[in-house]
Amino acid sequence: MTEIIEILIQILFILFIISFPITLLKTDSKSKISAFSFIDKLSINLIFLINILFFASILNINSKYVLYLYFIFIIFLYFFNFRKFNFKSIKLDYYFLVLLSFIILISIDIAHELYFAWDVQAHWFLKALSFFQDQKLDNLKNFAFADYPHLGTYIWSFFWKFPLNSFEYLGRITYAFIYVLSIFSITECLKAHVYEKIIFAILLISLTYSYEIFSGLQDVLLFSLILITAKFAYYFFEKKLVSNRLQLILILLGAANIICWVKNEGIFYALFLLFCFFITSNLILKNKIALITGSLIIVSLRIFIFNFYDTGLNPSHFEFEKTLNFEFLLILEKIKIITFYLIIYLTQNPIYLLTMPVLIYITFKYPLKNITKFVIYFLILNFSFIYLTYLFMHSETELLARFSMKRVIFQTSGFYFLAIIILINNYGHLFNIKLLSKYKIKKY
Repeated sequence: MTEIIEILIQILFILFIISFPITLLKTDSKSKISAFSFIDKLSINLIFLINILFFASILNINSKYVLYLYFIFIIFLYFFNFRKFNFKSIKLDYYFLVLLSFIILISIDIAHELYFAWDVQAHWFLKALSFFQDQKLDNLKNFAFADYPHLGTYIWSFFWKFPLNSFEYLGRITYAFIYVLSIFSITECLKAHVYEKIIFAILLISLTYSYEIFSGLQDVLLFSLILITAKFAYYFFEKKLVSNRLQLILILLGAANIICWVKNEGIFYALFLLFCFFITSNLILKNKIALITGSLIIVSLRIFIFNFYDTGLNPSHFEFEKTLNFEFLLILEKIKIITFYLIIYLTQNPIYLLTMPVLIYITFKYPLKNITKFVIYFLILNFSFIYLTYLFMHSETELLARFSMKRVIFQTSGFYFLAIIILINNYGHLFNIKLLSKYKIKKY
């Protein structure tokens, strides 16, 4: 019972801390954020908070001071905007209650199992423990796989320490919170009644949930952050939803930055998302400049920090020389192995079984919309990246593919739920799918 109470306290703390800076501000029809739902605002605040934690980690600011400064910021915000605060904006409707219920259920499951995957034991937990003990970022050089990004483990340690400073798994509950929030966030895009959105959210959770993804692995963070990024990208393509396009670009850049610092492949996913968005979104000049500038800053920061702390990629993990020498039979054998395991794990992932046929159908059946092109281009880059990565990896390609590819394809799987959204929102009437007569972002 005591642990359940602590779990509830942890969830309420996370909810409170991501309710700022914009969630509780009153808005009117002219406000730049008025078009966003309550869950959208939580997602934006989450991106804001994680970026703060990232910069705190690279500047070696003690985590307790980060928390104190954040609370000071909240108090300052409230003091100067108290007339604009609207605590009634948190409405305990069915949608939000179901969201909280799933967070609680998954959190209890995390506390019940207490299992670490092998690579979590080998390095991810040790990094989280290092931050929990207030060690600086350069201390990570003393651990194996120092070239692995640290942000996910810093988030883990931060919420492990605050507010209760007790059980380790309380930090991992944050992963569950972000995961459920991302799924309910993407389902908001559907032109459907709230009850239908809940059904889709439950479907997504049932198709993707397993205890293993919350055992300290960082893949679920990539999955969730990419899903949130996809949701705001979708808003951009739905021009009637938000009038200010620049603010959406800033949100996308903020999400892309933290994606870069979860796992090494994250920087490629972030750049793929930004590139595909750039070539399909018909940006005006100032927005193009903002997107390109932001992307360059993200990449430059990543390179600079890794070089500064001497934690760059370990070349021993790769066989650039062999691959570049183009040993034809070796390359062919590797492609065969990669293709085999890719097919195996794609067919074992229900998200792909659901979304890929839909994506193929809308691609060849209907004129290509920009949002559809966005999904297709990302798919091409995503799978090209998988092939090239395993091609360049060390000689045990089969062993590596067997044990890691399942997680790799899971990381981006949620993104392709956009195909379902495109089908229902644009062509649902052709299948007599009952939709709302007028679509409008519902404010929860």
